[in-house]
Amino acid sequence: MKSIVVDAPAKINLSLDITGIRENGYHNIDTVMQSVGLCDTVTISRMSGQGLYISCNQPRIPCDETNYAHIAASRFFERFGRPDTAISIDIQKRIPSEAGLAGGSADAAGVLVGLNGLLDVGADVETLCGLGLTVGADVPFCIMGGTRRARGVGEEFSILPALPPCHILIAKPAAGISTAESYRRYDRSGARRRPDTDRLVHCLEQADLQGLAKGMYNVLSEVAELPAIEEIRAVMLACGALGAMMTGSGSAVFGLFTSRGQAKHCLRKLYGLAEGVFLTRPVGYGAVVLDMRN
Repeated sequence: MKSIVVDAPAKINLSLDITGIRENGYHNIDTVMQSVGLCDTVTISRMSGQGLYISCNQPRIPCDETNYAHIAASRFFERFGRPDTAISIDIQKRIPSEAGLAGGSADAAGVLVGLNGLLDVGADVETLCGLGLTVGADVPFCIMGGTRRARGVGEEFSILPALPPCHILIAKPAAGISTAESYRRYDRSGARRRPDTDRLVHCLEQADLQGLAKGMYNVLSEVAELPAIEEIRAVMLACGALGAMMTGSGSAVFGLFTSRGQAKHCLRKLYGLAEGVFLTRPVGYGAVVLDMRN
């Protein structure tokens, strides 16, 4: 049967500020987001019969109605109609969970882009992003990718100049952090410091990687309550990272390096501190179709 293969990149936050809370409990944010070459691969196939089936190479990932991929497919069918065949979605996970890397949102983006191509619906990016927002706040970014400033609950985007070429080292501690719990802790304690997001945007406009790296800040890092985060960050800085910071709600930490050799040296030093370590690069795209098979 016909199938489509989609790469779904992770994201990092080069800055993250919380600017308020809405009556419905959602937080307003101001963040600079960057897609990276660390990807999950989503393969969607039409099969005989009826139904929606999810599989994943990671046994800890639920393959039921709570999976973002399942939710995204259901929203797509609600909008455009259910196909006359069964749909199988297989997820090859490389992006760690509970890491602040938008792994679940990336998978949802991959499903929306993949179904759009597989079923020849022809929906535009704006329509797919609107559907994605009903699944999760990070899904629209994961559809578009690149370098963008996001405000509101994460759905108001401004396109930014690309992050200058660099090597991005990502380390995920064994312990993860629940996004909901991270925001609850922030609501209780607030932040002592805030990023100068306008300054970071200026650094991108000037292709000033060093200035950007020194100005990166994430208000949720103050409430992470996980010693491994600061330990990993310290190792990255000692190994020559221009800057290092927790991404999103954590627990993953990333460092920006100009030297691939320094980044690889740091990668080896982090093996004992982190459950997973990944050397990647910035990319200018979101979920992208790799192959269509008949």
